[in-house]
Amino acid sequence: MKKTYLYSYLTVIIFSCLISLFFAINVRSSSAEEDNGTSAMSALLKKDLLQLVEIDVSLATGTPKPLKLAPSVATVITAKDIEDMGATTLDEILMTVPGLHVQPSGTSIFTSTWTIRGVYSQLNPQVLLLINGQPLRYNANGVKPYTFRMPVSMISRVEIIRGPGSAVLGADAFAGAINIITKEGGEIKGSNAGVRGGSFGAYDFWAQHGGLYKGWDVAFGAEYSRGDGDRKRTIAKDALGSGRPSAAPGPLDTHYETLNSSLTLIKDRFKLNLDSVWMMRNGIGSGLTNTLNDGRSNTDSYHLVGSLSYTEKDLLQYFDLTTKLSGAYNWLQNTFFFFPRGYTNAIGQPGAKELNGGIDFAGDYRGFEDHKLRLLLGMQNYNTDTFQHKNYGPGVPVQNGPLVDISNTPYVYMMDQNRLLLYTGIQDEWRFAKDWELTAGVRFDDYSDFGSAVSPRAALVWNTTPELVTKLLYGRAFRPPTFSEMHSQNNPATIGNINLDSETIDTYELAFDYRPAKTVKLGLNLFEYRIDGLIDHVSDPAPATTKTAQNASDQKGRGFEVETEWLAAETLRLRANFSYQKSKDRATGAVVPDVPRMKFYGNADWKFMPDWSLDGQYFRIMDRSRAAGDTRPVTADYDLVNLTLKRKNITKNCDMRLAVRNLFDRDAKEPGPTTIPYDYPMEQRSFWAELRYHF
Repeated sequence: MKKTYLYSYLTVIIFSCLISLFFAINVRSSSAEEDNGTSAMSALLKKDLLQLVEIDVSLATGTPKPLKLAPSVATVITAKDIEDMGATTLDEILMTVPGLHVQPSGTSIFTSTWTIRGVYSQLNPQVLLLINGQPLRYNANGVKPYTFRMPVSMISRVEIIRGPGSAVLGADAFAGAINIITKEGGEIKGSNAGVRGGSFGAYDFWAQHGGLYKGWDVAFGAEYSRGDGDRKRTIAKDALGSGRPSAAPGPLDTHYETLNSSLTLIKDRFKLNLDSVWMMRNGIGSGLTNTLNDGRSNTDSYHLVGSLSYTEKDLLQYFDLTTKLSGAYNWLQNTFFFFPRGYTNAIGQPGAKELNGGIDFAGDYRGFEDHKLRLLLGMQNYNTDTFQHKNYGPGVPVQNGPLVDISNTPYVYMMDQNRLLLYTGIQDEWRFAKDWELTAGVRFDDYSDFGSAVSPRAALVWNTTPELVTKLLYGRAFRPPTFSEMHSQNNPATIGNINLDSETIDTYELAFDYRPAKTVKLGLNLFEYRIDGLIDHVSDPAPATTKTAQNASDQKGRGFEVETEWLAAETLRLRANFSYQKSKDRATGAVVPDVPRMKFYGNADWKFMPDWSLDGQYFRIMDRSRAAGDTRPVTADYDLVNLTLKRKNITKNCDMRLAVRNLFDRDAKEPGPTTIPYDYPMEQRSFWAELRYHF
């Protein structure tokens, strides 16, 4: 750690301790009324810690299970955690998770990627994103929506699994899975609204309502967000160099405008979830060709995911059956200007409409002593219709002239595609001895267009002592080739390959969960994995200038994660985690580039007076490597400090939060491609203020 970073970090710690001591003395000498308020607050804190010990996670087995006994390495972040840390987007939540790093993609669209345990690619299809258990991803390339910004106002909790999840969740739960669970009516209890404004022209508005009406649990919320982006995130040199004809030096185009909504209806055995995401011509960073282009390129998309489930308890003796209908609609159109103003420009507007639907059956049988059997059966249909306007390439009579509609012609970037998935699975949770449980299962997925995959898993969970739980885990996961990887055409850079196989990963984990007291939690996770058949685009033989998708490489990795939580005092909660991973190409031994080998996160949440709290976050990102053949200096380590001040009931039913991000204005950078030689600058110091009103 550089001395300047060490000194600044120590300064924050010492300053915080002095303030803590000052307020501790003052609070102890305060009036009886304040003492009563503090006692009430302490009771709430203790309740939260008990809830932490007993919190459930559903992502690991498909049904709720206490987090410490779940047959996986999982993290659950609740709405209260999110409020305390001052997170405003899903990315800010995920930054706190051990073993998970959030960084920008170096592809044609500047979007965030979520790297888990060193499993990295530029588009990041190896992490499955779900909203209320339903995948949110493009069929075409298997990734989450471009420039996805999930606001947090309607989030009840986020479940994150690090490690394979295909035995339960199917395709793409490869390196891990993230499930966003939205609030139900009983959590909202009435109506509330909020407004937030801050640096970079950012502001948010939201409103939500929830309650019980004639036996229905109803929850609805909507949030609108927009921002100009940090115009001081300057790219000094791009693929065209610096100075004309390049637009560099100039800012990354990270402006955004989004509208999200969520609806949940529950009555008796029925549950309906409907979630939408609309991103309106958001900026794409450094541009399609990594040449700044004055903000004319953008991405525009709309997404709707929904499910309707019905659970029949004791349909047969000891047998419960849940039937779920699900569907998803994606609409996408990108506008790409290949070069900045002044060039005879190639312009492309590729787009797609996607419609998915299916039915799933999950049966739980409890008729065998000490066993809980779960049977899965389902079908999903995936359909992608493409459209495209462009002024270059095959099918265009005048190159670099007016846009031409080449939809439904052989010249489109990909022909319309359809895929049918049939799957079945079985899982047994067997309590074969006191304090011992074995979870074993397997899932079989069969695809109409390329083949099948088998995903086994086994997890041995041992209550070693009343304070210690030990887990030994194995799992296999897969990622099928996407439509784009198989069928992309008429592209000057990349071509599809119908002969691709799935990527597969085998992961072994040893995990310990130690809770020596109700105020302390310690965790240690050790992992090792092997990946076969990573898909990448490989240069075709000369004189071709294209690259074709291939199962090009294999990878291996190992590492560990340490995490702790401590209620140090009735008004002070401390959290920290440290992650280490070392991932390599199995053939060449080359280190996986661009991802941090080490990551540290520290958090302190201090309730220093009744209704007042101060939350501090510290991030340290360390030890990133360049790709083989990239002679640039490695991207420097960086640290960030965030602070959030919260005041409950500033007036009746009104709460306030104030926050500063990147307190010390660090020059933090994330790795960029060689065409962005000085890497991607992250946001500078920023501020925001927020008001919430409860009706």
